[in-house]
Amino acid sequence: MIGRESTLRAQAGAAVANLSTSPAANALQRGPAANPPAAMQPAPTIRVDTDKLDKLVNLVGELVIGVARVMQIAGDDAMPELSAAVDALEHISRDLQEQVMRVRMVPVEATFNRFQRVVRDLASELGKQITLRMSGTETELDKNVIEQIADPLKHLVRNSADHGLEQPDERLRAGKPEAGLIHLRAYQQEGRIIIEVIDDGRGIDREAVLAKAIERGLAAPGVSLSDAEVFGFMFQAGFSTAKQVTEVSGRGVGLDVVRQNIESLRGSVEVESTPGRGTIFRIKLPLTLAIIEGMMVRVGHEILTLPVLSILESLRPKASELKTLEGQGELVSVRGEYLPLVRLHHVLDLPTERTDPTKALVVIIESVSRRFGILVDDILGEQQAVIKSLEHNYHKIEGVAGATILGDGRVSLILDIHGLEKIAFSR
Repeated sequence: MIGRESTLRAQAGAAVANLSTSPAANALQRGPAANPPAAMQPAPTIRVDTDKLDKLVNLVGELVIGVARVMQIAGDDAMPELSAAVDALEHISRDLQEQVMRVRMVPVEATFNRFQRVVRDLASELGKQITLRMSGTETELDKNVIEQIADPLKHLVRNSADHGLEQPDERLRAGKPEAGLIHLRAYQQEGRIIIEVIDDGRGIDREAVLAKAIERGLAAPGVSLSDAEVFGFMFQAGFSTAKQVTEVSGRGVGLDVVRQNIESLRGSVEVESTPGRGTIFRIKLPLTLAIIEGMMVRVGHEILTLPVLSILESLRPKASELKTLEGQGELVSVRGEYLPLVRLHHVLDLPTERTDPTKALVVIIESVSRRFGILVDDILGEQQAVIKSLEHNYHKIEGVAGATILGDGRVSLILDIHGLEKIAFSR
């Protein structure tokens, strides 16, 4: 058998050598001389029904779940050959997922271009001179996301035009050009799409926002708050500091709707503002709504999934790194900074095995307004989570974004960071 195998290999090698030197092979290598380079030819395109793409995405999701199941069955003690095959299957699954998601991506250019007319109308209505600048229009976003982001962007552009930009005479007195600037900017960063609405106006009056928040009972007098926390009050329903009601603003609606719409896309919105220089509204969105990178954590017998994009690190705290302060609750020290500690079993009303933080683990979370720690019994690792919609009765459960199926067939709830934060810090 060995001699026969060697003979076959030799014959195959000779055949390959002859093929590579044959006139036909040489002609194929040279290619047709008259054809222009492929780079100069437009890529062929085909129209595809979005329903078919959605079905394809769902099938890829099922494949991801199947791969997770195979990986779990194989385990750490699998034969090297099986482990290699499972690893290859995982890579193929991820590549397929990326390619399918890429098919659903469309540039933000068409959405941005709509605002040229919007800004012209606003300038005429408000008696202001406004220049619209756009950058990063080639940035691509999931088609389903981009269709739902137009209205929140319109709210923010109107807000910048009315509240942010000054009248021409006021701008001249401040040493600015007569024409105010609104800049729509899009870019990708750390697995997210960032869309910014930037203006070079007067900036947000932090003290006016804080005073209004105290007046409405949203903040206590004398309590030190960060800019992010103060500006976050503007997203409360009915919140407005406008002294006059106009067709554009002052009605107490808008920013709360913006936040609700963006959070429904598993995104977030934050504000930066400098007095006299302007304001940035920054929207952070996931690349896709179908699959996320999730970290599986255990609380009691429940396995829950946290979005990796919101996680900074995890640690097991020492007793010296924990303290409780009146009015602030439990705190954990992370490199010299004390952060609020949220017991996940309290928030979700679940039984737990480890009430002592020094015997449990803390996952450090970064949200729009703060960083905080979430106490869990154990961390089980990372896994791609295929997001499954919950039944209608469960849609409004605060702190839950959806569910995913684990490799062993169990269901894991995907937690909504903003919802958890809202529950934990409103108590």
